[in-house]
Amino acid sequence: MQIKIHFSGGKRSDFGNHDFERVLAGSLERSERRLKSAHLYITDVNGPKGGIDKHCRCVLHLRRMSPIVIQDQDASMNALLYRVANRASYALTQKVNRKNKRKRERVREYLMEPVSD
Repeated sequence: MQIKIHFSGGKRSDFGNHDFERVLAGSLERSERRLKSAHLYITDVNGPKGGIDKHCRCVLHLRRMSPIVIQDQDASMNALLYRVANRASYALTQKVNRKNKRKRERVREYLMEPVSD
C-alpha cells in the first residue's frame, strides 16, 4: 500500500509534529491487501488564525472496488487525524464485509440449485 500526503495552506511543519503516515497505516493495516493507495489531503483553511479551520480528506483507492472518500474538519489536528483514520478503517472494513457477504450468497445460491438430469 502506498500512502501519499498532500498539504495545502501551509508547509508540513505548519501542521504540527504528527506522524500522518504511521497513524493512517496503523488503522488500515488489517485490510492492507485490499488497498492500492491512500491519499490524505490536509488543508488549513484560514491559516494560523485558529478556529475550526483544519480540513482533512482521505481517499482510499481499492483493488477491484470503487474508492472510499472520508472528509472531516476540526480545530485540533491530532483529533482530526485520528478521527479520519478511524472512519477510513471502519468504512473499508464495512465495504470488504459487504463484498464478501455477496460472494458467499452467490456461492450458496449456486450450491442450492437443483441438479437436472
